[in-house]
Amino acid sequence: MLLRWATIEDKPAWLALSREYDKYISKLTSDMALWYKGFDDYMDAKIRQNNAVIAVDRMTGKCNGMIAFSKSHNRITFFAISERAKFKETAEKLLLVSLRQLDTHKDITVLLPIGVNEVFKQAITIFSSHGFTVSGAENKAGVKVHNLIRIATSERRGGSFHYNYDGYFKMSKKENCPPCLNLPMPDGHIDIAELEYSFATAEKTAQGRLFGKCHVLIKNHYNDFEDIPHDEMVGFMSDIQKVGKALHKVTGAIKINYELHANSGPHIHCHLFPRYLDDDFPSAPIDYRITEPSPYESVDEYLWFIEQMRKELNI
Repeated sequence: MLLRWATIEDKPAWLALSREYDKYISKLTSDMALWYKGFDDYMDAKIRQNNAVIAVDRMTGKCNGMIAFSKSHNRITFFAISERAKFKETAEKLLLVSLRQLDTHKDITVLLPIGVNEVFKQAITIFSSHGFTVSGAENKAGVKVHNLIRIATSERRGGSFHYNYDGYFKMSKKENCPPCLNLPMPDGHIDIAELEYSFATAEKTAQGRLFGKCHVLIKNHYNDFEDIPHDEMVGFMSDIQKVGKALHKVTGAIKINYELHANSGPHIHCHLFPRYLDDDFPSAPIDYRITEPSPYESVDEYLWFIEQMRKELNI
């Protein structure tokens, strides 16, 4: 199952999914025309705003379910699972995606039809398992609905497209890209060297608390590795190899791990993670969220590392 942003081409599938619920909604209202009033414009708006997510079967391309929301009102505005899909599995995935895109540091609301049908009960159960509680009832387009609310939490949120696709999409454009605009780097970041195709940068708040963790950023703006012209790609990888060789020698690491990213900052860069006998992730992937305490015993040691890297790179 693939979860992706809905497109205009998905409108027929979205409408068909909604129609699957007509046999239930028609028992709650005598005016189905009112229930669907403005629905076509609503779909257009949600698709245009990247506020609608569709779950599709990878092999058949058929719609398993959809969820839509309003970021400005911090509210889920559409939720439906197809009869052909596994309800719990599909609902869990769709709800998780929407909660990531909405602001969980504020209250989140949703309206769900009140009915004795098992479909409505399942929906209430899913939302309840994610912290929503019924806070009342109201009339929506002639249908009586539950008003559910999820109280604001202090949960930690990431900086990748998973949590802020709008910000990611904006920065993916060269005219809004921080490196392309030469905006100040985060505190503690210091350029080690300018190479032919890239910049190598050290990070004092080293991800994974790994001494020597750094990254290599390609000079030209690309969001995806496959978009880099072949010759430039070869040059970029050659730069990464040079930095990795120097890093291996300077740090005394057993191994250097390489990870090509652009999930938070949509400008291709490669993270270099030195691995040690005593690092915190034996037989496990690196948790890049762990940065404290710093692996550097002092500012002087951090600056020493940078100087040694420059010497190895003949800078």
